[in-house]
Amino acid sequence: MIMRIKRLLLFVIIIAFGAITANAQFIEDALRFSQPNGIVTPRSASLGISYLGIADDFAATLYNPAGLSLVTNTELSVGLGFQRNSNTVKFSNFLTDFHKNDAYFSHLGLVAPFKTKLGNAAIGLGYILESNYKNTYEYSGFNAKNTMIAHQAQFGTRNYEDNWAYHIWLANKDLKTPITDSLTQQAFITESGGLHNIIGGAGFDVSPSISAGLNIIAKFGEYNYLRNYSEFDSKNKYNKFDTNTWNNLDFKSLVLDEAINQQIFGITASLGIQARIAEFMRVGATIKFPTFYHVNEEYSIYARSEFDDGWKPNPYDPKEPSDMAYNITSPFIYSAGFSFNANGLTLTAGVEYFDATQLSFSDANGEQVTNINEIRRYFNRLNINIAKELVGQVRWGVGVEWDLRTIPVVVRGSLQSTTSPYTLDIPEATDMAFALGAGVYIAKNIRVDGMFRWNKFNQIRTNYGTSENGSLYELSINPLNIGLQLTFRF
Repeated sequence: MIMRIKRLLLFVIIIAFGAITANAQFIEDALRFSQPNGIVTPRSASLGISYLGIADDFAATLYNPAGLSLVTNTELSVGLGFQRNSNTVKFSNFLTDFHKNDAYFSHLGLVAPFKTKLGNAAIGLGYILESNYKNTYEYSGFNAKNTMIAHQAQFGTRNYEDNWAYHIWLANKDLKTPITDSLTQQAFITESGGLHNIIGGAGFDVSPSISAGLNIIAKFGEYNYLRNYSEFDSKNKYNKFDTNTWNNLDFKSLVLDEAINQQIFGITASLGIQARIAEFMRVGATIKFPTFYHVNEEYSIYARSEFDDGWKPNPYDPKEPSDMAYNITSPFIYSAGFSFNANGLTLTAGVEYFDATQLSFSDANGEQVTNINEIRRYFNRLNINIAKELVGQVRWGVGVEWDLRTIPVVVRGSLQSTTSPYTLDIPEATDMAFALGAGVYIAKNIRVDGMFRWNKFNQIRTNYGTSENGSLYELSINPLNIGLQLTFRF
């Protein structure tokens, strides 16, 4: 497939007229904050989105708060998780593998039930790790088409004194550079941080067979991105120092260190309804209101060059990082689920729809934003690109939960699929997830749950620039999540 995805620069797009303004806002930011990858609780993770059809413990506070009314005893739940990230990067037809492990605290929740005139009700309170951003990968390959140096010279700030390509003698004052192709490029990337939820919800019966619920979620967290990037003249194409016509340079290597830190704050709410038909069927639906995120961001960069004769110009090393604040708004999310139960066997299914075209950036400001009108125009263009490049996204899944009854064990399994949010994408961009889990009652009111979940999907990411004027790479992500949960009802 011909990749015509016009992705914006993944690391930094510098927009300036007379003064430098560095910013790192791009479509992937909005998608990262609006697409959770956490397990919520190990029990719900073993069922995936199909948990919407059950929704009867602390996890219902997030999925469908109406299901909280099914909890008739006080519930305390706590969970831990472990993630094994396996990544493969395809760059310039070279494949690079990298593996990374991470342990984390998944959730802590309390559900307190009480009686009303209409039936049961309950309040759920707790903490959930919504997304885990920890990941590490690397790539390397020969690029015969373009270079980061040429991209910076052409698309970086027009103020040459603030353009690192000029500062380290890789371009002249007119921002002309001869180093336009045929370099070996490599990068080592580390991502870290997470998005955390403090959640409160309530579910209550409105009739013997129907319940309603609502929640409110406060979000906070951070995202950190570090990249050590280099490109060097492995074929010695550039071998003469010509500072008159700038048609050649005795170039050896470029080293670029970039760091992005984003502090994230957000708030959202949901409404849910659940209907129960006798003891064998449940049907539920949830509307999640738009999430409002506020992001405080810092970006820093260090660049240095070396020439074949050993000369190393003074590096580009700004004393202070660039900072900016802005808002992201995600759209409504609509979800529904149903389940059938007979003789301890529950079959369940769920679906969720998210219109990614309605993501939007707004309200840029910051101490180092020297041309706020230009930044706002940039955000307008970014929002137009979101509308053009993204589509509605569907997550669906089916699952099974079987209470063996003859022994105090419950087994679970699920299959889940999440379509790509991009209009045009690469093969295997759909996120497929398969999960298995089990619960063991170590006492009548105490259960220990375990879960294994495998994901696999591909993404196109940006080395620099867009598919039309830069360099892209394909990242294959295959995380394995293991979860352990203790639930105590009293």
